Amino acid sequence: MALNATPRRLRFGPFEADAGAGSLLKSGIPVRLPGQSFQLLLLLLEHPGEIVTREQLRNQIWTNGTFVDFEQGLYAAMNKLRRALRDSAESPRYIETMPGKGYRFIGVLEPLPKPLSVPLEPTKTTHNSPRQWLCVLFGVVAFATVLALSFKMEKPGSAEGIWKFSRLTADSGLAETPALSPDGKLVAYASDNGSEGQTDLYVRHLAGGEPIRLTFDGAGNTTPDFSPDGSRIVFRSNRGEGGIYEIPAFGGQARLVTRKGLNPRFSPDGSQIAYWIGTESVAAALPGSGSVWVLPIVGGKPREVGQSLTSARYPVWAPDGKHLLVVGYSAAKGFDRSAIDWWLVSSNGSDTIRTGMHDAMIRAGMQPHASWRTPVPNIPAPGCWSKRDGTVVFSALLGDAANIWEGNLSPKSGRIGSPLKRLTSGPGNELTPSCWNGEARVFANVETRSDMWLLPLDLDAGKPKGEIERLPAGNSWRENVSIARGGRYLAFASYQSGQQSIWSRDLKTAKEVNISRSQFTERFPVINDSGSHIAFSVYEKGKRSLYASTFEGPPEKLCDGCLRATDWSRDGREVLVFGGDPYQINLLETASRKQTTVIKHPTYPVLYARFSPDERWVSFTVRRELGRGRIMLAPINRANPPAENDWIAIAEAGSDDYANWSSDGNTLYYTSNRDGFNCLWGQRIDARSRRPLGAPFAVQHFHGRFYFGHGGWSAAKDRIAISLMERKGDIWAMSRSAQAQ
Repeated sequence: MALNATPRRLRFGPFEADAGAGSLLKSGIPVRLPGQSFQLLLLLLEHPGEIVTREQLRNQIWTNGTFVDFEQGLYAAMNKLRRALRDSAESPRYIETMPGKGYRFIGVLEPLPKPLSVPLEPTKTTHNSPRQWLCVLFGVVAFATVLALSFKMEKPGSAEGIWKFSRLTADSGLAETPALSPDGKLVAYASDNGSEGQTDLYVRHLAGGEPIRLTFDGAGNTTPDFSPDGSRIVFRSNRGEGGIYEIPAFGGQARLVTRKGLNPRFSPDGSQIAYWIGTESVAAALPGSGSVWVLPIVGGKPREVGQSLTSARYPVWAPDGKHLLVVGYSAAKGFDRSAIDWWLVSSNGSDTIRTGMHDAMIRAGMQPHASWRTPVPNIPAPGCWSKRDGTVVFSALLGDAANIWEGNLSPKSGRIGSPLKRLTSGPGNELTPSCWNGEARVFANVETRSDMWLLPLDLDAGKPKGEIERLPAGNSWRENVSIARGGRYLAFASYQSGQQSIWSRDLKTAKEVNISRSQFTERFPVINDSGSHIAFSVYEKGKRSLYASTFEGPPEKLCDGCLRATDWSRDGREVLVFGGDPYQINLLETASRKQTTVIKHPTYPVLYARFSPDERWVSFTVRRELGRGRIMLAPINRANPPAENDWIAIAEAGSDDYANWSSDGNTLYYTSNRDGFNCLWGQRIDARSRRPLGAPFAVQHFHGRFYFGHGGWSAAKDRIAISLMERKGDIWAMSRSAQAQ
């Protein structure tokens, strides 16, 4: 197989690959694609419909690399290629993953149009009369007019002008969540300013100039929103216990508006703000995972809106100021695809209208999932509702990239009107758009990665034994890390094979093995003591199932409907799982598949159970209120689950936080945002009563660019394994006027 055998130009769908120029075009527009990704595409196009093996790819593209370098390079190149083509590993249009073999191009190659051939005639000397020249001139003008009219018909948005893009920030770190001022001249945004700290707020002119810093505490200040007169900004901050604050648009003293609360938005008249309460890491398609509130900006009692929905989040005001657009869920049970949508709710709570956005997205070719990693029913958050043209602007996934889209939404009927229109086509993640007057919009272009880290720690003494270090991983997304109690083997979920699947890693040899690759998304692995068995969740055919792998033969199904395994017994015969409505914790016998309830509550969900070292107790999380959880202990009683009075409260935490035990069973480690950030904490426990001893102590802070995004963690022997995330990004403007020049 030789690269130079590839035809000079190949076309498929809207794409055209020019091998000679080394470029990829989409509808005539260049698409950014790194060299190795482009070579990978050419090799696949050379043999359409045939499997191009991993060995062939290595010999052609990674001829001088080691096996490990090749594996990481191939996964990174394929991920970038899929993003550029807007292709999905789970529902491929162009490139199909052949597990254990390689890849295959399944698109249709189209012949390029032949160049127009005009026969040459002998040159003749002619003398045209003035009348003939007028006829020729009239014909040229008529042809140009027809051409211009046809271009307008082919480009519906061209009458309004072509969007022009400009980059507003160029920090080496993260700039995100921009907000456009009502006059379209200012943008407020969150940035870490290229440092290793947390985000503060800045404001700057779209026309240029230095930004003005509004906050200085680095307390995770984010998601700003301008008042209608442009004089004030509301924002979310982690300072204190976390809440919504207000600050003058050009700096000054920040004022607490309300505790809790996310994504605040001013009403069109500036008298109220809307916000939601919940946890972003908990699925929107779960009853009780979020609620939307409206509060007078001068203070008073907040009122909940959209109460007929079982969950609501991400409010955006309608231009009339009487309604809110929210991501809502209407079912009493979780993960119902037919129950999630955009909903128009009145600000006084009197009515709720379904918009039909979910169906419109499907018609546009999008898959309304929580992310490319999790096929959980979801829908993107609305970004802004333009006052001028009535369009709702939002960010949505198509393939592996998130771009800016818009759709018309009638404030009277509450229904999505014309087909959705994509405004940007970059291969990255273009997020959180903001707009006011329709002439300018801003958004963040953000790159997010997730890696595995190891923290050397004396678990019994609670003392670090070294600095936290990242495991080398290339560019692949890695999360849900689980470490065997012996401390040598890891299990984790990764996209590095082209789709989300389960892997193991030997920390001594650094060898990694893909233990399971199916057509379905696989997540949440839990490895046993010896590292010989891994239980994991599979999203198959609209439901969650639990499987176990032994590294010998195909994985075996343990349970239908079990959402997730959280721990193994020492002998490997039982697995702690949770599921049901509300969630309850069961012991699952791997041989008989029999389940025994160990912790349940008639109202509160209980989940994330871990065995104590002697297996007489379990730690778990109970979700007692919206967005909040509590770390608890309870004795194991297979015959009669302990009552709530027998539970022992250990620590307040978030709804997605959980605990792990020390080796001697006298310390619990858990994640919590008690200091405004998601960090690792420890709590001593009395050996007899099992009640807390003394105050919690900090184990590892994550206040910098690397943060814990609830991607999973576990403890074993003398170390903690944890998945940390990192984001980098910049703010961009798009405009049909001179504002973004």
